Amino acid sequence: MKAYFKDSLWQLNVNCPCDVHFNEYIQQNNIHGKSIFHFGTGEHHIIGLENQKLEQKNEILAITASAPEHKSYVDFVIEDESLGKYYKVLFADIYTLTANTIPNFDIINLFHLCEFYVESRAHLLNQNDESLLQLFLDKLNPQGKILFYSGSFRWDRAEKIVASFVTNGKIRPVGEFKTLLIYEKCV
Repeated sequence: MKAYFKDSLWQLNVNCPCDVHFNEYIQQNNIHGKSIFHFGTGEHHIIGLENQKLEQKNEILAITASAPEHKSYVDFVIEDESLGKYYKVLFADIYTLTANTIPNFDIINLFHLCEFYVESRAHLLNQNDESLLQLFLDKLNPQGKILFYSGSFRWDRAEKIVASFVTNGKIRPVGEFKTLLIYEKCV
């Protein structure tokens, strides 16, 4: 299985409402002026587009390994250059990221944890699912939040990793919002 997808893309889908629920979470909690990491943009880029509507925008760095999703981002920015001011999308495999390649964040969503790691590609990667979560936890600002999607098709795997981080005193649950599970770093 390849990590980069030439033809694959994810359109907005009622069966995968995590991005819509994330936007609702941002709006209902009056979150603005924060740095956000978003894993998995979808061709729709609804998180970036909805952020544009906020009076005080958040700074969002997103990642996709889908060429069509990245192209749709490029098309959106060409159509409206102001989108690129607060919403940036990397075309990369999330498992290649390191502490040197990403800044700190106030909010991190790892909605697709465990969905894309392929062990046979380990020699090309810097992370697996456990170390990826640790990497982002290390990049979470004090009082920051890390969110997971309980409807992920690999939540059964991700839930075990999250539970081990709770058991080891690294994170604690602080709430839920629709399909989203919200955690914060233990001090």
